[in-house]
Amino acid sequence: MRILFIKPKHIGDSLILTPTLTAARKAHPGAQIWVLVRRGCAGILEGCPEIDHVLTLAPVEKKERSFLDFWLDLLVLLRLRLVRFDYVFELGDGHRARLFAICSWTKRLYSVKPSSPLKPFELRRFTGISTFDWEQCHRIQKDFYSVAEFIDLLRPIPPMRFDRAFTRVWKPGRDLKEFVVVQVGGRQGFKCWNRESWREVCRRLLDRFAHVVAACGPAPHEIEQVEWLQKELGPGILGTLGKASWPQIADLLYRAKLYVGLDTATMHLAAACGCPVVALFGPSVEDHWYPWQVPYRIVTSRGYVPPPDTPHRYEQIKHRSMDDIHPDDVIAACDELSASLAASTP
Repeated sequence: MRILFIKPKHIGDSLILTPTLTAARKAHPGAQIWVLVRRGCAGILEGCPEIDHVLTLAPVEKKERSFLDFWLDLLVLLRLRLVRFDYVFELGDGHRARLFAICSWTKRLYSVKPSSPLKPFELRRFTGISTFDWEQCHRIQKDFYSVAEFIDLLRPIPPMRFDRAFTRVWKPGRDLKEFVVVQVGGRQGFKCWNRESWREVCRRLLDRFAHVVAACGPAPHEIEQVEWLQKELGPGILGTLGKASWPQIADLLYRAKLYVGLDTATMHLAAACGCPVVALFGPSVEDHWYPWQVPYRIVTSRGYVPPPDTPHRYEQIKHRSMDDIHPDDVIAACDELSASLAASTP
């Protein structure tokens, strides 16, 4: 049996798919598991041994695509036609992802419950559309229950997956002992925090731990921010400067005392590695993205009090600002989480 899971979204969304893949492998040990994700996301799936094959698509955004991407996508489409899958699950909730699902010519073709109506030709082609209402749940549950509606999956929902056997050593951090990992930048600007606040948090973390590893992607503005922190705070700050791979970041997170950072793929990778998380949430909904199955604390705008009714709360979250998060609250969350972990250790 061959099963294809299609989810060409962001890097963290790819990692969020791994509990469903793990459950599918346990329920169907003889199956071949294929995934189709956004180009640039394959690296974070290197720690999921349940996957047999990874295919990639170009991003949806035109500014991030090149002429070569058209031909690469065409080759992917041809390969989908040749494999003859038994089941295809479209979990990206987008017309482009559905088009690739349809072109696989699979008889058993299923879609997540769409956030907007399917086009008539899509409705005719899909075997089933999930009825699972995912609007108010974690996105891991969205993937899992949308698939479990149509094939057996082993329950309960497992953790995210980055097997430690697939990590690799980042040489500058090989001998680190007492350290934390912080993620100070990200692709989505609305999730980013100002550098002065990061300087204050990192300064106070260095009072508690020997080193802070500042992780960042290859974008110039992220690298510049880490270099600024190193200049401001000295050799206690080690920066990955966009040169550490996901398996290397995973090795650090398996050994770190804490992850402190933004709601990004690195936060989800920390959860996959069992690293306790202090996460900063601005205008993104923590119900949907909180660290899965790991000890965590979430820090939001100072003074924010969530309304009791969910629709009103989700509407208010849209107006939260990262600039309203206070460094004192982040450090207090770190201390509280560390104390809780110490108290629970035999």
